[in-house]
Amino acid sequence: MDAYSILEIVRNIVYSGVLLIALVYSCLILLISRFRHQNNMFILNLCVNTMTTCIYFIIYFYAIYYDMPQSMCILFNYAFNIASIQIPFAFVAFTVHRFCVIVYHTKALFKTKQWVVICILTQWIAQFVISLPFVFEYYDDCTSNTVWMGFYTLITAVILPSSINMILNICIFIHVRKSSLRVHPGRLNTITNGINHQQSRISRRDISLLKQMIFTFTMFIIGWTPALVINTVDVMIFVNFDVQMASVYLSVICLLAVIINLFIYNHEIRRYLFDSIRRCFHC
Repeated sequence: MDAYSILEIVRNIVYSGVLLIALVYSCLILLISRFRHQNNMFILNLCVNTMTTCIYFIIYFYAIYYDMPQSMCILFNYAFNIASIQIPFAFVAFTVHRFCVIVYHTKALFKTKQWVVICILTQWIAQFVISLPFVFEYYDDCTSNTVWMGFYTLITAVILPSSINMILNICIFIHVRKSSLRVHPGRLNTITNGINHQQSRISRRDISLLKQMIFTFTMFIIGWTPALVINTVDVMIFVNFDVQMASVYLSVICLLAVIINLFIYNHEIRRYLFDSIRRCFHC
């Protein structure tokens, strides 16, 4: 067995590991009612997007070695763009939700399950619509590409979601900053101080969650940008195969780091899982 075959096996093992962790995470949120709150529903959405991305790219690296009918090439490349953009778009859906909840906290709609459904459903519709240009592209074969298609995927997977996330997060932090500096004269009684303390505590929790999601999103972007850039550049100039493979493995490892980091950060789910494992060993 040569080195490349070994690397292929390692890549698929990592993809499978990501798939398994995301599946366990999703099952815990779906099957245990106390975990089905708003934030976890967005994490569930992120896990589902991660699973579909992993499944596609496991198939992708096998499929590129085989000839497929022209009609399948259209679906193949359409799915490639969807798989490339759906994780960053899942982060955008969460950021839009937190922006509305924090900035427009007096609006009842943004605290409902219906709003969560709207955000997630809009994200899924958007990624299918945004990828439609790939349906109307002509393909000589399934591995062929054009410069504009590579740039389109790079823009929609990296530049667009990064810009939206950055703008919304800046707006959130400005709003929180202004709120923390705002003085309310006359509110000096004990009850009001208690309420203000509770509001401040909720804001800190929101900001902590946002910082974690920003860190995770940044980690994903750092991992996937080189692969998408090389995917675009390779159409114009030859890129060494080892460099291409290195960018692919970087993206896979970062995807694994993202899902592990989300799992570690979610204390309630992590504690529940570890307690369950501990009880199993004590039985």
